[in-house]
Amino acid sequence: MSNRDIVEISDDDDSFEVATENKIPVSEISSDEENYELPDINLTSRKNAIKKLFPTQLSNTSIKSEIKHTIHNESYKPVKYPNISKEPGVVITINNVKVNFPVNPYSSQVALMNKEIKAITNHQNCLLESPTGSGKTLALLCAALAVQRKEKLQLSEKQAQNYYADHPELAKLHGVSEFIASPKKNILDNAEKFFTTSASNSKTIYSSQNYEASSSTKRQEPLNDSSEGDSGLVTVHKKPRLGSSRNDGSPHLPSTPEKKIQVMEPSTPEDVRVPTIYYGARTHKQIEQVVKEFARTVYSGEAAMTVLSSREYSCIREFDRHQWPSKNDMCRGCVKTFESNKKDSSNCLYYNNRKLLNHRSLPATFDLEDLVNAGKKKQACPYYAAREMATAANIIFCPYNYLIEPGIRSSMQIEVSDNIVIIDEGHNIEDVCRDAATITITRANVTAAITELQKVSQYRYEHQDSMGYIEHLLKVLSNWDQWFVNQMPLINNRPVNNDKAEYTWVVEHFLNTLENHTIGLSHYSEFRDHAEMFCRRLREDPRTLMGVSQSTGTLVENINTLLGYLLRDGGRHIDDFVPTLERTEIPDISRRHFKNNHLDKEELCLRLICMNPAVVFEALKPARSIIIASGTLAPLISMHSELGTKFPLEANPRHIISSDRVWIGSLSTCPDGSPLQCIYSELQQVHIQDALGKIVVHVCSITPSGVLCFLPSYWVMKKLITRWQDTGIWNMLESMKNVFQEGRNVRDHNDIMEDYYESAASSRGALLFAVYRGKVSEGMDFKDHQARAVIAIGIPYPNTFETAVKEKMKYNDKYQKERNLLKGREWLQVQAFRPLNQAVGRCVRHRMDWGAVLLVDGRFQKPQYSDQLSKWVREYLHKNHHTFESLLSSANSLESFMQHMKIQETEDT
Repeated sequence: MSNRDIVEISDDDDSFEVATENKIPVSEISSDEENYELPDINLTSRKNAIKKLFPTQLSNTSIKSEIKHTIHNESYKPVKYPNISKEPGVVITINNVKVNFPVNPYSSQVALMNKEIKAITNHQNCLLESPTGSGKTLALLCAALAVQRKEKLQLSEKQAQNYYADHPELAKLHGVSEFIASPKKNILDNAEKFFTTSASNSKTIYSSQNYEASSSTKRQEPLNDSSEGDSGLVTVHKKPRLGSSRNDGSPHLPSTPEKKIQVMEPSTPEDVRVPTIYYGARTHKQIEQVVKEFARTVYSGEAAMTVLSSREYSCIREFDRHQWPSKNDMCRGCVKTFESNKKDSSNCLYYNNRKLLNHRSLPATFDLEDLVNAGKKKQACPYYAAREMATAANIIFCPYNYLIEPGIRSSMQIEVSDNIVIIDEGHNIEDVCRDAATITITRANVTAAITELQKVSQYRYEHQDSMGYIEHLLKVLSNWDQWFVNQMPLINNRPVNNDKAEYTWVVEHFLNTLENHTIGLSHYSEFRDHAEMFCRRLREDPRTLMGVSQSTGTLVENINTLLGYLLRDGGRHIDDFVPTLERTEIPDISRRHFKNNHLDKEELCLRLICMNPAVVFEALKPARSIIIASGTLAPLISMHSELGTKFPLEANPRHIISSDRVWIGSLSTCPDGSPLQCIYSELQQVHIQDALGKIVVHVCSITPSGVLCFLPSYWVMKKLITRWQDTGIWNMLESMKNVFQEGRNVRDHNDIMEDYYESAASSRGALLFAVYRGKVSEGMDFKDHQARAVIAIGIPYPNTFETAVKEKMKYNDKYQKERNLLKGREWLQVQAFRPLNQAVGRCVRHRMDWGAVLLVDGRFQKPQYSDQLSKWVREYLHKNHHTFESLLSSANSLESFMQHMKIQETEDT
């Protein structure tokens, strides 16, 4: 075996040597190249049969010894397989799992797959930090799907062995392995579809064609809406003679009536089922990109998929705002039948037709937009169709808050136990978990719910069974309303900042106030029972609760959840929450010509702020394996402690882009030579604002195509743009490039991005102003000319005056040693640099891309700040720190890099 046939992987996964000449083909065999029968299902016999077919390739003792030695030392090598597959792509063996990759993988991708496969195989969790643009998503998909495929084959073989022993005649049938391994074969419309080819044919029962017939050994999507004709019988067919006039398209297959075999209907043991893969990304836009990567793999033809979404995204029924408060209320009111004798009918045509959207009628891969468009054509509900397809899917795509938030996970019937959970772009996972456990209850919602329940209670004579919990909830909500009234003196004298006044309790004192209003610990058990009964009735049979909106159901659930966090399990999470009363003044636009403050509206709300993300994340622990991946997870120790979960395996490979194609530098002075630090107080100074304007002008003047400029907040963006419009800098920018600002709502954002992409491709190019933590900074692709330069201004520290931030810092300082948490200030730095590193990663998106990053802030010259940058950013930055003068004139100036790359790009084309 030559050295150039080997991908060498070091043990620390940080450095790799990849033979660039190496092409790792998947060997192919034509259907007429060899025709043999599988004597039995014994794995040893299969291996011996393959060895006889390829004696020159696998009989060499030295080669086998080298492979064994390599696997033992966990250094993985591409394997040129014997000609047993027609699958395109590149096949490598990692941890004894054959992975089919669409192209030759980067070394960083092999490193990720190495750790992911080991984690899934050993039922462990894993943290994967891979530089942006290094093909992380494709690696995550291929590794997980390869393990799933392997276990599916093992399950098929195991079950087939048992049945071959009991029924020797099954050896004559093709596809029996997949049929036996399917737990839901009894719902197939015709079992004969599994067995249309004799075992004497050139293909074996493990041929790829059969993957399409049975996409899951765990669950199987029904091939039609009816189970008629399912007798559970297998018909054995004679092999057609050569030259026979019968063709395969005949509606009646030839059969041997005297030889029918009845197959038993076993259930698949839970401990041997194939795990489902839940793949979560931050947004549906990111999921769309993931599905595109999934479509590139060979697994997309065999692994059934679906995409979960909310009704807001997937409901296609026309929504009447005058009739329904929300789409959820409309759906709940329409899909429930009012005729008990029609089990599967409702008042919604789309719901009734939902089964028209299934794995047979849809392409092998589809994103949410494809699903919705198909639903419109077939007048079928995409929302419920996706949920039903999930019962038969091998891989399920969804926003990762669906996996994390208990309410959504329950309503979507997501079961993570013993399954594989992949959270891509998971750098925000701690914040998402805290937000999921942070409960808000407003007095306005309480009073609205009281009004709705009072109307329902008028029907007590017609629905006696439902009145018990209605009356109890009315009493409890009335007590909550009185609680809000009695807490007003606590907040009336509090200072008002940004139209908001706050009062924070010690949690024990807060619980005392609840107990004083008979809504505390001693009354919680009774309330919980009635609340659960009410929510179940609202969900399953809303006919008895006509007039009750979804918001009322959500309020009752939220109160139950709030009390549950504080009171369940002996109150073990009581210290993980901070209760806060907030009063927000909302200007009444309809009376804006009045200036009296008393005419403004007030919103009073209770917030139970979660300090510990592990409270929510612990619900994912029953998963077989949790994989969290992102370009910016560092420091990884924070993930362990904050999530309260062990991640034994980690990977952080180097970037795939060569250093000569990336320029990263920092800037520490203004054009006049004065120090430059983009902290809040400095950004209010006009000379700093003018200096930043000149810096942006310089970068735009030397950079072709697209430029991204990230700012700490929308407030800073507005401040700078207003100043630049007054001084003429804005006109200078518009004379160089088409200038855009990030939109704050989804519709505006999508339109702006389309215009930006189009302008970036023009000769003038484009400049886009955006904010850290915004839509542009995370999860969006800016390939090639779309972002030749990124200007990162300042460090986006959270506002330490916000209650949630301030209390979290206190919490970490208090429990630092006990729970191995970062100190409050260290946690704050993590919250600042993760969005910064995400924004910087927008620049280079693939191996042949190129671009520059300018970090505008003098603090980056200090190690305590530069050490917080991503590993790959630190490597490229090194000591490339500049004053404004050296940025223009030094040998390693930004301008010289741009000129060099423009010349090289011209030569390459």
